[in-house]
Amino acid sequence: FLAGALVAAWGFFRGPARWPDAAELSAARQASGMQHVELDPATCRVRFRRPGIVLNPGSIGKGWALDAAAQALARQGCSSALLQGGCSSVLALGTPPGSPTGWCVGLADPRVPVRRQARLWLKDQALATSAATFKQASVGGRAINHILDPRIGLPASGLLAATALAPTAAQADALATAFFVLAPQESAAVCAALPGVGALLIGTDGSEPIRLGVARELTMVWGEADAT
Repeated sequence: FLAGALVAAWGFFRGPARWPDAAELSAARQASGMQHVELDPATCRVRFRRPGIVLNPGSIGKGWALDAAAQALARQGCSSALLQGGCSSVLALGTPPGSPTGWCVGLADPRVPVRRQARLWLKDQALATSAATFKQASVGGRAINHILDPRIGLPASGLLAATALAPTAAQADALATAFFVLAPQESAAVCAALPGVGALLIGTDGSEPIRLGVARELTMVWGEADAT
């Protein structure tokens, strides 16, 4: 959320994508991170401690919108619905009529996003996926993904996709990005610390995903390309 300066430095706001030079990358890194932000809950004010801070709600915006839609439906008495934001965020309320297992959701194959790599069932849960293959750019003949590791200022690598499960869609959206950037052991620590949170991490070898947290208990069928 506070890595907007890095996103802009790489040309991911309005394009074209480019590889920033060392000085630009250093400046963008110094202008990224929550340590530069002061929140005042009493007055609902936000203050930046240094110039150059750029907000980027891309990792949480869709999830926040889904949560707001779910709250609106709940006020109308709706307790069963499946809400989708784009191609990467889903919020399941209750279960479909006559289907106590939950809502069946397809997990996209990160190598071929139009394919479904697995099926899973959600009940009162949110799911979000971050994948290197959803949005890529070519810089100097080299493919780079848009998910940046703010600790080093470079595109994250090591996974094909990271899917987060959480009680709210905003949480799932934010955590999917974090899980893509973090090492699996770091993601495991996050899942252990947060109730109702889990992760499915898909590596580059094509094997079944690593399951963490509540994802270990998830009903899931792997390898069915025609899932809905």
